Amino acid sequence: MKIFLSLFISLLFLSLIFYFLPLNELLISLKSIKTETLILSFLLYSLSQFTRSVRWSLLLSLPLKESFFLNSANLFLNNVLPARSGELSWFYYAKKLGINFKYSLWSFTIGRLYDLLALIFVVFISYLLAKEGTFFALLGLFVGFFLALLIPFLVNLIPEIWKLTDLKNFLRRELSVKLSLYLFTLSGISFFLKALSTYILVESLVRLNLFEYTLGFLGGELSSILPLHSFMGYGTYEAGFLLPLKLLGLEVKEGLKIGFIVHNFLLLSSAFWGVLSILYLHTFSRKSP
Repeated sequence: MKIFLSLFISLLFLSLIFYFLPLNELLISLKSIKTETLILSFLLYSLSQFTRSVRWSLLLSLPLKESFFLNSANLFLNNVLPARSGELSWFYYAKKLGINFKYSLWSFTIGRLYDLLALIFVVFISYLLAKEGTFFALLGLFVGFFLALLIPFLVNLIPEIWKLTDLKNFLRRELSVKLSLYLFTLSGISFFLKALSTYILVESLVRLNLFEYTLGFLGGELSSILPLHSFMGYGTYEAGFLLPLKLLGLEVKEGLKIGFIVHNFLLLSSAFWGVLSILYLHTFSRKSP
């Protein structure tokens, strides 16, 4: 049923976008993007994934090359498979690299939590820069890092019930203050670079500065963690992307166009590294499951 709903949402969205957005107008916008701009955007996107992989390398004690391939394969499959089924690839490939299931499960959970915290934090700083000024942005930056310092000490507040006991023991053993700062910083840098890569791509098409655009970009990124994810994200990503941009004053047609272009750029970029990573993991990984 989830797979059927995912496909239905995607087909419905594609029908709606080409109803509201003429194909020739979309093609004109695509042709206006210069080749050098596309290359720069892809390099920034790749740097974002590299930064994210450094975090996984620290969490899993894996060589950076292997954590990069693990991250890229998981991201690609999560983008293209419906109903969040791509998340299972993380545990499959982690096992091929010699990581036991329980360790990879808790590491994955921690990584996702820091992703969410850093994403909200970057958007919060962007809002302060856009609306309140540099002083309040620096104050927000200080608060963010202070919270990252506190997280390891807040572990003791987790109740020892059901699987939370295992999570609590894992955090006590693995999560130091230094690692918490690293994870928070790397997650924040990764998200900002990803937002910057897409902003550069569509800068000539959108009437927003980088910090306002980042507020809109949050919606698309948050849509990727919904329990129901459409096939390749078509529909859910654009809807999440459109809503904040609409609040910032963009027309529906313009917001759809920007979201559609950004979404396809992210899909193609993740496919480039994802296919290479899958080939590597199936050929040179250290351990078969």
